[in-house]
Amino acid sequence: MEREAVIRDLNEQIEALARLHIHHGLYDSEGFKRQRTQVENMVREHRVNVRKELDPEVNLLYKRYFD
Repeated sequence: MEREAVIRDLNEQIEALARLHIHHGLYDSEGFKRQRTQVENMVREHRVNVRKELDPEVNLLYKRYFD
């Protein structure tokens, strides 16, 4: 997968994670945990520098859920 596609997919997945929490209140659900694990694996597998490569708004969401 090319780098731009990886970053775009990662941005979308983090936004989906926020929707599960904010709009649907599913913070403790199995789907939320699975989505969170998938994001963590993508960041690790593709060695994404989240501070430099994610969109600024998505970076704030990443900090909220992973830092």
